[in-house]
Amino acid sequence: MSIFKTILAIDTAHPFYSTAIINSNGVLAEISIKNNEKPSEQIEQLLDKLLLKANLGMHDLDCIGVSVGPGNFTGIRVGISFAKGIALAMNVKCFGINRFQTLIDTDLPTLGIISIRENLFYTQMFIKKKPISDPVEENLLKILNTKYANDTIISGDHALMISQKLGLKCGKETSISKASELGICLKFSDSNWLFPSPIYVKGPDAKLPSELPPKIL
Repeated sequence: MSIFKTILAIDTAHPFYSTAIINSNGVLAEISIKNNEKPSEQIEQLLDKLLLKANLGMHDLDCIGVSVGPGNFTGIRVGISFAKGIALAMNVKCFGINRFQTLIDTDLPTLGIISIRENLFYTQMFIKKKPISDPVEENLLKILNTKYANDTIISGDHALMISQKLGLKCGKETSISKASELGICLKFSDSNWLFPSPIYVKGPDAKLPSELPPKIL
């Protein structure tokens, strides 16, 4: 279990930005809002409202947990940069939390599923709440044609439908997490959390040109 008393959790990896404060008694306060075109300003405003709601100041925080994805590229970068900035300014610890870990609540083999778009998903396999594979991008057909152990749990987006087709048990039925779930993962687990680094399963669509531009003489 974590040694930290009061944790600020930040989740900006999906369309709803969420912040929460967690202590030994549970969730003190939580605020979520749909993101807009000014994510940096939005997350700052969320934090101000959150601290007011919890009746706390920045000096009361002793740890920050932030979602490192997979998810929205811009959101992940904004959240991690913001969390690191606060941690540096306040001289507190900062840890990254894999979004899949909010889907895992059993020691049984669990396939975490996060929807990207129709019939396309990020997946990662866990056993005893520890990842045993890297997150990958898979289509629905690939998931349904994969052989899993009979005690595997399917958890995340479309988990009910996928688990029924595979004849397996269903866990959590959505991957849309709240910041409080990240904070609870950090507060009440014995995982060795790492300094936040973004999880990009698939690189950005923009790529460098394969050929050098012509020289202008």
